[in-house]
Amino acid sequence: MHIKKDMNKPEAKIRAQKLREEINDLRYRYHVLDDPEVTDEVYDSLTQELRKIEKEFPDLVAADSPTQRVGGEPLDEFTKVKHDTPMLSFNDAFSQEDVIDWESRLKKLFLHKSLEYICELKFDGLAVSLVYEHGILQVGKTRGDGVLGEDITKNLKTIRSIPLSLNIALKHTEGFPKHLKETLRESLKKVSRIEVRGEALISKNVFFELNKKQKEKGLAPYANPRNVAAGSLRQLDPKITASRKLSWFAYNLITNLGQKTHYEGHLICSMLGFRVHSEIKLAKEIKEVFQFHENIKAQRSKLPFEVDGVVVQVNENEIFSRLGVVGKAPRGAIAYKFEAKKATTKIIDIHIQVGRTGALTPVAVLEPVKVGGVTISNATLHNMEEIERLGAKIGDTVVVERAGDVIPKIIQVLKGLRTGAEKSFHMPKKCPVCRSVVERKMISMGGEAGVAYVCTNGKCYAQELRKIRHFTSKHAFDIDGVGPKIIEKFFDEGLIIDPADLFLLKPSDMEALERFAQKSAQNIYESIQGKKKVSLARFVYALGILHVGEQTSQDLAAHFGSLEKIMRAKQEEIDSIQNIGGAVAQSVYAYFKDANNVRFVQKLIKAGVAVEAQKQVEKNQTLARKIFVVTGSLEAMSREEAKEKIRERGGHWAISVSKNTDFVVAGNEPGSKYEKAKKLGVKIIDEKEFLNLLKL
Repeated sequence: MHIKKDMNKPEAKIRAQKLREEINDLRYRYHVLDDPEVTDEVYDSLTQELRKIEKEFPDLVAADSPTQRVGGEPLDEFTKVKHDTPMLSFNDAFSQEDVIDWESRLKKLFLHKSLEYICELKFDGLAVSLVYEHGILQVGKTRGDGVLGEDITKNLKTIRSIPLSLNIALKHTEGFPKHLKETLRESLKKVSRIEVRGEALISKNVFFELNKKQKEKGLAPYANPRNVAAGSLRQLDPKITASRKLSWFAYNLITNLGQKTHYEGHLICSMLGFRVHSEIKLAKEIKEVFQFHENIKAQRSKLPFEVDGVVVQVNENEIFSRLGVVGKAPRGAIAYKFEAKKATTKIIDIHIQVGRTGALTPVAVLEPVKVGGVTISNATLHNMEEIERLGAKIGDTVVVERAGDVIPKIIQVLKGLRTGAEKSFHMPKKCPVCRSVVERKMISMGGEAGVAYVCTNGKCYAQELRKIRHFTSKHAFDIDGVGPKIIEKFFDEGLIIDPADLFLLKPSDMEALERFAQKSAQNIYESIQGKKKVSLARFVYALGILHVGEQTSQDLAAHFGSLEKIMRAKQEEIDSIQNIGGAVAQSVYAYFKDANNVRFVQKLIKAGVAVEAQKQVEKNQTLARKIFVVTGSLEAMSREEAKEKIRERGGHWAISVSKNTDFVVAGNEPGSKYEKAKKLGVKIIDEKEFLNLLKL
């Protein structure tokens, strides 16, 4: 490294700019082009020289300088940030039959089209979204709940495979398709904000070295690479994140830069300076998907990173967009997982958990065993029918798997290893919590009849606690900071006897409790008070009505529109709703005919809970089968709100313009979609005309 002494500021400015360009060039060649001639020593030496110049001339420090990957004081906390486009997850497939069924559903919707698929690795890491403004990294976010993530920009900057500035000049892109390169060049003239999503992860080698250091320090080893990657990105001190040597691969270009297929999106990501994994397969037939899956599974152990399956996606963006979303997953993509990892262990005992409905659930207590890097010590046995089907006894050696590499499940009893000391399990005649009588009942769950053992005491301590926990859960009132231990403390101290009491709590009530400081009490109070306003669907789900899950709550809200109408509804009307059967209808009807339940609802309202009426789907469906594309920003609403209003009226939302598009809505600063619409002769309307179509 050569640094000229007594360098004046103009010379320093020129040298610093050249160093930044050279370092960025090296980063691109190393991470994107996989150039073996680029070494860390050269990269580090140039970065050190640049750091010294910037130290002498602080006003020369640029936001995208390689020296800014690690810097600043540790954070106090991460701030919540909204995703412009929701970060969806994938539905899973665990067999060829599952994938064939998925393809069959797609072909029913596109009978006239032959579908092409793109297959790529499903990394076992942490999904991250990166947003660039005028080519400079502005914000990096976690997935969060898909709508709200956390700003972890400082930590992401420490990952060298993430560019701090994009390759806007398109250097080193001679090997890419000329037409796509020209399309990208033109798009970059019009688009200033670019979003790319990918996976942050840690290599097996780095993970091994980290655990080696943990062992040397006498500390417990980390469970698996994914947990280390996720934990590293949530460190409040970026220096700790930097020490973990994380990697990052791009897998989805969100911004429309002229790509017509998902594969072209990958190529554009590479041209812009993102690292994209080379294991990609374009498949015109489903058997090619199966072959790719088998190939990756065969080399899985040799891959430098952990992967838990293959993502299969419809390649053509227009078709993918028109397929839409089911729940929180795109219909046009699926995660084809590898077989669940398995291990053997012993059942030490079988304990009983009492649920919020009073149902008793047997849970196997296992000798701790590692399955796929995670230590498993408990697995639900669901009910007596499952125990009898397995033939499971206390003391048995069993096979445990993690279904989808997540949920532990006992799948087999190895009866040949029995010693004769094993003991049969019998459901208790009295509730293990309140000692009330247990009854054996036939109930309907998910449309199927089954036998359940139920505590007859509706005020059972365990039931009451679980009802409150359900009420505060993610898909109900989603109250942050009020976890199981806090709920149990409030309940035991007599501060609450039901969920409505949460909204009546004052900070002074909590401050009187042991270990509740003034600040924490105030934070909990504000968290609860901030969730008083809730949608009708969430409110119905939070009530914990037997058989009523998240989807049924949505169906009830969509049909009736208000809480008052649901409470007054007759059983026959509830039963007439699509996807709601007789047992569910009877349960909903009975719930609101119970005076105690009605008093509870009234108590919630009196405590200040405001239930938002659900806007029902219009009967006339004024935009039925019309396809809309929005370009530019709207003043009256966000894109998500526009999408919702279009769908409410029977219309379809698309992300790219085609000859099948009915309307292109041009907001402020419209992008390339506007020009494409003009070329194709698609009708272009402004925001005022759009609002008129919506009748707003």
